[in-house]
Amino acid sequence: MVDEKKEKEPQQPMFSKRDVFFIALSFVVVFTFFFLPTPSGLTHEGQVMIGILVMAAVLWITEPIPLAVSGLLIMVLQPILGAMTAEEVFSSFGNKAVFFLIGAFMLAAAIEKHGLHRRIALKFLSFFEHNPRVFTFGIMVSCACLSFIMPEHGVAALFLPIVVSILVAMKLIPKQSNFGKVSMLCVAYGCSIGSLGTLIGGARNPLTIGVLSDLTPAVNITFFEWMSYSMPVVFLSLPLVWLILQLVFPLEITDVTEAKKEINKQVTLTGSISGKEKAVLGILALTVVLWILFSSHQYFGLAAVAILSAVLLFLTGAISWKDVEQRVPWGIILLYGGAITLGIGVQETQAGAWIAHLLFTAVGDNVYLVLLIMIVFAVLLTNVMSNIGAVAILLPIGIAIAGNIEGISPLLASMTIALCGGLAFMLVIATPGNAITYSSGYFSTNDLFKAGSIANVLCIIVIFLVAVFYWMGVLGL
Repeated sequence: MVDEKKEKEPQQPMFSKRDVFFIALSFVVVFTFFFLPTPSGLTHEGQVMIGILVMAAVLWITEPIPLAVSGLLIMVLQPILGAMTAEEVFSSFGNKAVFFLIGAFMLAAAIEKHGLHRRIALKFLSFFEHNPRVFTFGIMVSCACLSFIMPEHGVAALFLPIVVSILVAMKLIPKQSNFGKVSMLCVAYGCSIGSLGTLIGGARNPLTIGVLSDLTPAVNITFFEWMSYSMPVVFLSLPLVWLILQLVFPLEITDVTEAKKEINKQVTLTGSISGKEKAVLGILALTVVLWILFSSHQYFGLAAVAILSAVLLFLTGAISWKDVEQRVPWGIILLYGGAITLGIGVQETQAGAWIAHLLFTAVGDNVYLVLLIMIVFAVLLTNVMSNIGAVAILLPIGIAIAGNIEGISPLLASMTIALCGGLAFMLVIATPGNAITYSSGYFSTNDLFKAGSIANVLCIIVIFLVAVFYWMGVLGL
């Protein structure tokens, strides 16, 4: 007779000791700032907002609770602790950039559902089958281009199985083949660099325009203007980072015949383009055109175009609400909303201006030195926490710096921080793209740090030069 009684498996605790420690630490930080005497030049509301800012940094770096929950906690603590009214906090969550992000995620969901991104990726790769070096560059360029129209982590997830199947077909040994290392790192770095190019590539981009649009006076950036600011960084960084990978990991193979065969095989398997794919492609093209033509329109702006595109996807049957529920990362939207309220709170309470004053006291008011420090700090911070979290923390400080030093405008400071926020090259935890490609087993954490640290230094120089000579010199930002 079978004993129906089963031993109960010991349940895992909801939080580890580490998680409990950092949760407790974050609350200790907030209440310490709440009860401490307020220093000269800072309001009590501003001091509380700095406490919430530090708490956000602790939670976003250590992640003891989901990032989305941290975003909600940031929102609710502001009225509870008297830093901002509930009406001010929750109304800022309704920022138009939030709705732009929702529409963009729905568009990306349709592209992913019908495999349109896979078809585009294979088509791109087929242009770079000539030799190993050109092929790895093709991987990086393909990932970057696809990151212009969908979130970078989605592009990394798409390219992982495609590139792995090619490396397996070539019989390359993980962690031993430099070609394997370079190919995978080209996926990770190509996605990160490409995500700088348009407002769709990463949530930190619409976060930036959302914060800028809430300033007084408002600073509004169109879809095309963002591209005109960011594309020089993309065009310079892609070949330079690719060259770094070639020098750090010299390729050991000279023939990519098997890679060609595998790509051709996968292209054949995709078959001819379907009617739904054509519909999605048409809506995508229409959306980009409308973003370029009408993103600065008083009524029909970026968010309205994004939501209109989402509605068209439903009307054409390209996606269903079930697809949206499954594929749209709602947690990112909650995190994003919390980040916007944090930035507005730091600005409205003058906490950012007070922090900026401390920075000037420490380093002086040299425009170029302050700009370089801002770039270096943003790159370092984005390597140890989520990209959007790093940008959310630094944006209000950067905007405050712009208000206190001649030569740095809010737009210049914000673009600098936003683009630096995408340069997470050194650590696996820095961005989903790094973690996704690391899971392939073709490179080690040491390989990532070795190549990423050099790539980060190079990109710091690129952004500094673009900021000084192009943004400040040519465009007069």
